[in-house]
Amino acid sequence: MKENAILDLIDLIYERGFEHRDWDYVLERLCETLRAKSAGLFFIKFHKNLYRVLGSYGVPSDFSPEYQEKLGVHDATGTIMKALPEGTALGVIDHKTSKIDYPDFYQKLLLPNNVGYISALNICNNTEYFVGIGIHRGMDQEQFSDNELKVLSRLYPHFRRVFDFSDILEKLHEKEELLSSALAKVPLGIIAIDADMRIHFINDLAASLANSVFGLDIKNKQLFTDQTASQKQIKAKIQSVLDGQVSASSLQLDNNNNMTPLSITITNSSIQGLEILKDELNTPNFALMYISHPDFCSHMSLGVLKEVYKLTTSEAQLALALTNGLSLQDYADSKNISIQTVRSQLKSVFNKVQVNSQTELVRTLIMSSFNLLS
Repeated sequence: MKENAILDLIDLIYERGFEHRDWDYVLERLCETLRAKSAGLFFIKFHKNLYRVLGSYGVPSDFSPEYQEKLGVHDATGTIMKALPEGTALGVIDHKTSKIDYPDFYQKLLLPNNVGYISALNICNNTEYFVGIGIHRGMDQEQFSDNELKVLSRLYPHFRRVFDFSDILEKLHEKEELLSSALAKVPLGIIAIDADMRIHFINDLAASLANSVFGLDIKNKQLFTDQTASQKQIKAKIQSVLDGQVSASSLQLDNNNNMTPLSITITNSSIQGLEILKDELNTPNFALMYISHPDFCSHMSLGVLKEVYKLTTSEAQLALALTNGLSLQDYADSKNISIQTVRSQLKSVFNKVQVNSQTELVRTLIMSSFNLLS
């Protein structure tokens, strides 16, 4: 077997595998390398009867959904490989013996897909889940040779590294989602920001206030102001808080649109107990930036608006902006969308809140009892 083909396959695992972007193509190349007719990458949680196909090649288009819904429980390959250590590559299925030993597996998976022989590789096998690859040959072919199984074994550490890294990313994403969900309920705009003005977390209310109308902008998770002096001032105050020179610092953020300034308070004291902001990658120290508007009448969060009135995120942002005193044109400019789009969104908001005018909408939201929820 050509060494270059194996090295190309290893490169492909890293190139396409991160974030589980394109396992289908990886499996296609694996089948070409090992002269297999088809293959699948399977994720299984046995204790929850959860079966997923992360990637496949050479199988019918309806195989993946059927495997996930009803066929996975009959998969003898996963059951056999689950009892073996990670990194095991094995010629695990022969259709002649499976017909007798695993009749449901034979009738429901092997026979309909003309799979006679399966070799498998254990990638992850722990108490939480099982991940493995099965590569297939037809009933008129033969089982994979020892040399071909050695190729699978060589690929194991590379598959494993990709999944380990993906696990880290998924855990960080779960932390971010949990924090975002919690902060969305706070009736203040909150941004977790580092000394370089990089945003690591932001709640919905802060996102609605961080727009060009109020003199703020977010690009590529970086916070900017529309005035150079303000940018330097905020950065200096963040640094002084992070250095421990002050426990908190406040400012009024002027803008170029003759709007009332935003009120900003920067503190580090409240973040010390938030374990959710600490992770395995040693992220930098954070400051918390609280943003509010002096003319802001409603203390309602986007999360409450969406839950109570079944608004979309865009509709809730518009309703909140109008309650803040923005005009439709101001909002359109801040979001860089057309006034026609904003009017269409507003019409949908009217229907869901059951009002007939912008004035009635604002009055309804301000006077609502859940406006006082924190």
